[in-house]
Amino acid sequence: MSRNCYFAISHGLSGCYMPDTVHHYRATTRGEIADILRDAIEFEEMPKALIREVKLMRLWSHAKRHGTSSVHFSISHKGRSIGFHGLTKAEFVAAEEAADW
Repeated sequence: MSRNCYFAISHGLSGCYMPDTVHHYRATTRGEIADILRDAIEFEEMPKALIREVKLMRLWSHAKRHGTSSVHFSISHKGRSIGFHGLTKAEFVAAEEAADW
């Protein structure tokens, strides 16, 4: 039985309080999370090697053990930042409902 992981990816200038954009995701595998992070890095035109900064095995294990909402980190490069923000299922549902407005 797979367990969903819910999270948001934000994009913006490093050090700013509000991101330019936030997208919400549901993933059921570590590979799905890796693909989403690779896409975010590519979107920001950051070096692809930055994905190695994310310890995907550790992130996936921690999220499965403690819940995705306990995981938060950011990747920064040349003044741009990608933020990974774990969400509970309720937070994900509320964000999706707000996006449908």
